[in-house]
Amino acid sequence: MKKIVVVIALLCAVFTAASAEPIAGRTGHRWEFANNTASTADTYFEELFVGPTWTFKLSDSLKIKLPIWYYYMGFPTKSSGAYPFSHNLEILPIVEYKLAPALMLSSRSIFHNTFFASINGSSSNGGFGWSTLLREMVLVNYSLDASLTVFAGDELFVGLLTDANCAGVYGPGFSPSGIDENRIIAGFTYKISPELSITPQYIYSTTYLASAGVGNAANGSPKLSAHNFYLTVTYLFKAF
Repeated sequence: MKKIVVVIALLCAVFTAASAEPIAGRTGHRWEFANNTASTADTYFEELFVGPTWTFKLSDSLKIKLPIWYYYMGFPTKSSGAYPFSHNLEILPIVEYKLAPALMLSSRSIFHNTFFASINGSSSNGGFGWSTLLREMVLVNYSLDASLTVFAGDELFVGLLTDANCAGVYGPGFSPSGIDENRIIAGFTYKISPELSITPQYIYSTTYLASAGVGNAANGSPKLSAHNFYLTVTYLFKAF
């Protein structure tokens, strides 16, 4: 009991020392306007984040951020009329280190927890279940001015756990266990206003689907590599 009280007291002290931002939200819409696969370039997904963020400033160069967000993902598909979607809880510790006034190196770990997926066959419990996907990204940002930032990085997707009643479905469903995908990304973000931004980006993705039972999943060989070009429009807002 004493250990629990000590842990709770330490957590309270840590979060009291952190600067808490107002509960905010972010909504985005991403269009795919080119790819080298057989799939038709289309609206890729719609998203909504809502939740608090705590910031721990360790020095003038080093910050740690801890957002905890509800995350809605929708995948409208014009060619078929389908609209699979999911409800998720995101825990994403971020470490930011300024190498120079305009140059930043960051490490972002998203623990992407899906608790509902609408796609048929994703769960034997009416769409409810649980899976945790780790998205680990290392990113370099260079600010050309207050409005324009260029970036490049790498992001690895690893499925950590999936409920027994949930079928691992790549994309909008529950995440299969094992190495799922790796993305090499490059692009830029232009802020039209403090709330509104656009991000054109190139993504080279290698899909493994480690435990989905397809392709060369058994030996971890890549099943699909693709070149994709996206445009994302993002709007930030204060929820409360």
